[in-house]
Amino acid sequence: MSNEHPTTAVSVVVTDAPAGVRKYTARVACDAAGEAVIEAVEPGLLERYFEVVDGGTGSAFVRARAVDMTGEAGSLTDPASLFTIRFSEAVPAESITLTFETIQDHTEETIPDEAVRFDAIE
Repeated sequence: MSNEHPTTAVSVVVTDAPAGVRKYTARVACDAAGEAVIEAVEPGLLERYFEVVDGGTGSAFVRARAVDMTGEAGSLTDPASLFTIRFSEAVPAESITLTFETIQDHTEETIPDEAVRFDAIE
């Protein structure tokens, strides 16, 4: 994560995907002590076919997925947010983990881990 300070929101970002993003399933969890839970999960890129599969609002984790059915994410040369998570209170950045079950481009190749990150936005 690009910010080491406590944050109330993070954005999951793909930084470089010349063949775009065709689909992804991601899990973000927060292991912070206290009462912090997810207040909202907001789609970014691929918002038309975005869904929260598990967890989400009121939980300490979210599993979300999306599919590009229209070609809107066919080529990405600039960083783009896949989705944003807002927490009920500030959490330490190091307590947040991101795991992709799958993230594929439009050639059905796996997008490498180094092309994905999450950024503190608040």
